[in-house]
Amino acid sequence: MKMKLLSTLSALLLIMAACSQKQQGYTITGTAEGTTDGDTVFLCEMQGYFSMIPIDTAYIKDGKFEFKGECEGAVLRFLIPTHEGEATTMAQFILENADITATLVKGDGESKIEGGENAKLYDEFMKGETAIGEQMNAPWEIVADSANSEADRQAAQATLDSLRMVQADYEKKFIIDHVPSAISDLLYGFCAQNFTEADQEEILKLFGEKQPDFPTYKAIMAERQATESTAIGHAYTDIQLPDPDGKTLKVSDYVGKNKYVLIDFWASWCGPCRAEMPTVVEAYTKFHDKGFEVIGVSLDNDKDAWVKAIEKLQMPWPQMSDLKGWESEAAATYHVQAIPANVLLDQQGNIIAKDLRGEDLLNKMAELLP
Repeated sequence: MKMKLLSTLSALLLIMAACSQKQQGYTITGTAEGTTDGDTVFLCEMQGYFSMIPIDTAYIKDGKFEFKGECEGAVLRFLIPTHEGEATTMAQFILENADITATLVKGDGESKIEGGENAKLYDEFMKGETAIGEQMNAPWEIVADSANSEADRQAAQATLDSLRMVQADYEKKFIIDHVPSAISDLLYGFCAQNFTEADQEEILKLFGEKQPDFPTYKAIMAERQATESTAIGHAYTDIQLPDPDGKTLKVSDYVGKNKYVLIDFWASWCGPCRAEMPTVVEAYTKFHDKGFEVIGVSLDNDKDAWVKAIEKLQMPWPQMSDLKGWESEAAATYHVQAIPANVLLDQQGNIIAKDLRGEDLLNKMAELLP
């Protein structure tokens, strides 16, 4: 009995140690060919089209570098070592809470980064993707060459379409086969556009049941909730922010007192917003006395630029901003991902229209307030 108890305790200690290790986050240790002590290594994420944004920095010491941190799930990241201000190479890898080793080779040489289980699964996934991609090369060349006959190009296109279906089936199966895991969450973010709507719903339903706490799934669900809550027909959500004088304004101060309220998202630095503003001014001038109000919500960071723009663009309606730019709480509340944007409310506070631009705004208000 005593031996059995000791064995159980040992197993528990091993589990606790594994959990503790998992909670410690990641450690990246490595070497970078072509660098010397004091040189910089950047840990980067990609934003937009190949724009590298540093999220952490390490320095070469005794020929090595090291990063430590924590990561939610698994994410694609890049290591970029530099020497005398110039990048020596760029290496892509899967960042996860694990011990990761990197051997970075200067120039076009093949760097080697070894990580945790998700990195191994990603490598396995990419082997299948590459094999399918290689089958696509020949038909793609036929389709892309206008010198080929129309019949040959159509036949090649049919082959490409068939291979894309094979690819989507492979991606879907790999994701489902590895639920629950961070790699399934990551790959869904990469591959979702290749799936039918039914396939997307099937995978997301499985995620919700088996792995609801991974970042891609949470972001998708949060976006859906935000989109639904600001859809036409839904009641508005109040916004409470300072005006240029520091006085707190609320959208609810104006809803109900006016027949219609337009929440207008803009910024002084936004060219399309400034180009659109004369139309908003025209709508305000024509319909304000009939019960139309506008509330400007600025995504500015610079108060002085915000105030000057209000004056220059001759915007007489109430203005509010937390001066947090794209981190604005109001923008998040209304799921604003591009500006100019607007939301039109009726007297009961229901959303009746969105993103009315140019003549559409003028025509809508003429319809509502003839």
